[in-house]
Amino acid sequence: MLLLSGKVKNGKKRGSRLGFPTINIPVSRSVKKDQWGIYFSLVKLDGKIYPGATHLGPPRMFHLTPTCETYLLTRQGNLYGKQVEKRLLFKFRDIEEFSSVKALRRQIGKDIAAAKRFFGL
Repeated sequence: MLLLSGKVKNGKKRGSRLGFPTINIPVSRSVKKDQWGIYFSLVKLDGKIYPGATHLGPPRMFHLTPTCETYLLTRQGNLYGKQVEKRLLFKFRDIEEFSSVKALRRQIGKDIAAAKRFFGL
C-alpha cells in the first residue's frame, strides 16, 4: 500500500474532457517507476473516506511528467485546494500507452467498472 497526500491542484482538465474528472495531487520524488500503475484507492477528504481509481505515473498518451490522479467513485464537485490523503490499496494494472483517445476512454471506463466491483458499488 502506498500513502500519498497533498492539496488538490488544477490539472490540465484531460480527465474531465474524457468524461472522468479527477483530483490531482503532486507526486513525490520518492515514488519509484515500479510503483507506477492503476490502483484501487481510498481518499480521505474532510474527515470522510471515498473509494476511487487512481492513476500514478506519467499519462503515457500525453507524454507528461508523473501525476497522481484519482477518479472518486462516490463524490464529485470542486475540491481544488482541499488537503487529501490517498491510500493506494492494490495495483491492478500497469500504465500503458493507447493508440487513440477512444481507446483510452474505453480503458478508463473498464478501470472504473473494476474499481466499483472491488468496492462493491
